Amino acid sequence: MTQSESGSMAMERRTQARIDLKIPVELTLPGQDAPVRAVTRDLSWGGALLHLTEPLPNDLETLILSLPWRRGKSIRAQAQLLRARPHEGGYLAAVRFISLSPRSQSRLERLLKMLYPSDSATGAGGKNALFRELEVTVSDTEELRRKLLQILEGRYTVTVFESYQVGQSISLSITGTFDLPSIRLRARVSDVRKSEVKGFDWAELYTLSLEFEHPSNTIRAFVDLVLNRLSDTEDESSTFSHLEGAPDWLRSVAAATVRSGAGTRSAEAAGGGEARSRLESEFPEAIARLVAGWGNVADFDMVFKSLVLSRNDLPGAWSREAWEELELLQSVHDRAYGVSANRRSLLKGGRL
Repeated sequence: MTQSESGSMAMERRTQARIDLKIPVELTLPGQDAPVRAVTRDLSWGGALLHLTEPLPNDLETLILSLPWRRGKSIRAQAQLLRARPHEGGYLAAVRFISLSPRSQSRLERLLKMLYPSDSATGAGGKNALFRELEVTVSDTEELRRKLLQILEGRYTVTVFESYQVGQSISLSITGTFDLPSIRLRARVSDVRKSEVKGFDWAELYTLSLEFEHPSNTIRAFVDLVLNRLSDTEDESSTFSHLEGAPDWLRSVAAATVRSGAGTRSAEAAGGGEARSRLESEFPEAIARLVAGWGNVADFDMVFKSLVLSRNDLPGAWSREAWEELELLQSVHDRAYGVSANRRSLLKGGRL
């Protein structure tokens, strides 16, 4: 393990709560079909400590870790091997998560919060927080567009009032005002520099460079949809007015939140006792995409097809309840906004 990796692991232990947890997991190694079985010793937002009976290959750099979720589903994360050593007749391996799909990220957060139910688990940044959260506020469409274009390139820079550690994994929230959407992404600090800004001589400022810990195709799909919607909208004050008529729960999903005042909450945050659809509880990223295309026949048709046919970050099969809700939403959209010409000519009775 390099000195930078050792420092990164020590930093992660200081800034993220590490939860003692022993559950069986599977590791998929490059070039191997059969999974390697292991048991977690602890789990955090940033990674895990694993116990194995057999050593890992000496040249191993990355692997896929699968944690059990529920009903045969799993949390899958691409992970980097940081260190491994013999321990009690087996081996200990420390891994750091470097890429998760939106669904796996959502499941990981829910699992950690269930295991660590405390006020400090909300990401405020204290030593007992599950993760550190950085919130950036945008006030107009052009500012949001500039930030989205940065994110599309895979990097993002921001100036803040407090220092972060290089290698630290954080939650980045870009929060829109005046009905602009909010975006939440998993990011890693790749560089920290002291900055000087005119008018802020009284404060210590730092410029962070962030890289994202999601598959690039997932980020591109979402950013492209939001950019297209911003480009098509002439009235900035009603950028997402096309959501009028959509079900209430469809408007309140994290990663595509439409703000309507201080009382707006994400669907997950509002989950205590409120009714949740199967789509909302099992496939939040699917709803985020539907929100982005709602109200535009061509956009919605494209999003719906990608949900049904995608083999990347979304499942190839849906539960019966989720599929029925997906069909219902398509029917509601068809009645409210019409059917695309492509569907009218090719699939008269189909769902696509």
